[in-house]
Amino acid sequence: MKNKGLWLIFICMIILAGCSKKGTEGDYPAAIMVNDTIYYSTGEQLSGEVNESVVIRNITSYTDEMPAKNGEANFNRDLDSEYTFTDEGLAVCIDNEWILFKQQE
Repeated sequence: MKNKGLWLIFICMIILAGCSKKGTEGDYPAAIMVNDTIYYSTGEQLSGEVNESVVIRNITSYTDEMPAKNGEANFNRDLDSEYTFTDEGLAVCIDNEWILFKQQE
């Protein structure tokens, strides 16, 4: 009976240790680094149109963490998203919609 209680404590410790893992995918808000600044998704669609004459760039790399280099994002593994600056802030094209990203205040 005593061994059964020790096994139960041991199993609980293993489960708790596994649940304490940090830095797993999904722990970070959608973000992109541009010009050494991190911009976060507002979740809002851009209210205006993107001026096609402005420079539009593609995301260059993906990370499971917070972006650490210019052009890197943590929300699209396919690297097909475009981004550009607008009067409202940074706009990123996700699923054919321009989503507004802003610096955290």
